[in-house]
Amino acid sequence: MKRVVRMMALVAAAGIAAGAAVAVRPAAVRAEAAAFHLHLLRSSPAADSTVASPAVVRLWFTESPQVAVTSVRMTGPGDRAVRLGRVRAGAEHSVTANVQGRLAPGRYTIAWRTMSRDGHPMHGTIPFTVAAR
Repeated sequence: MKRVVRMMALVAAAGIAAGAAVAVRPAAVRAEAAAFHLHLLRSSPAADSTVASPAVVRLWFTESPQVAVTSVRMTGPGDRAVRLGRVRAGAEHSVTANVQGRLAPGRYTIAWRTMSRDGHPMHGTIPFTVAAR
């Protein structure tokens, strides 16, 4: 009888451990999947930097973004839209967009949106300041 009770306790413990492993697995899978999504590495102009009027916006990612669905927009003082050229693929997993004209001094924000190879959309904003000449 004691042997049966001990055997049942071992089976129950194994079942709990297996259940815990299954419960933990989805979180681990989500963390692994997140590691494979595209992320912004750096930008030019850099976030929170103060620069002279940039001629080009360049964004570097952890992998090459899907350029066909990538958008880069810029707003400046008074939330006015800044004209940018077409988004193009660049070297080192980057995209570029030419700034049309010279930017006046003030606070600007770059808003970007793209998609990784796995179809996961990513987006973000990059604030920066153009210094007075």
